[in-house]
Amino acid sequence: MSKANKLSVVIAAAKLLGSDEIKMFMNTYNKHMNALGAEEKEKYIPENIKGVHRNIGERYFEVYFKNGEWFKYYTNGTWG
Repeated sequence: MSKANKLSVVIAAAKLLGSDEIKMFMNTYNKHMNALGAEEKEKYIPENIKGVHRNIGERYFEVYFKNGEWFKYYTNGTWG
């Protein structure tokens, strides 16, 4: 991920999350993006993040994208 894209993700997440949460979010986001092909990555660029909600009890973030898809980003670095 380029520095500009990483910065965009951090800025988008910073509006919604604390600094420790941003680190956990970024860890999982980067792993998710690295697992995708180039065409798929375009759907999930930082500008397409519509919202992020935390679920503290179950230790994940719900990440919503403009294409209508959403993922659970777990604090252990996995997603589903």
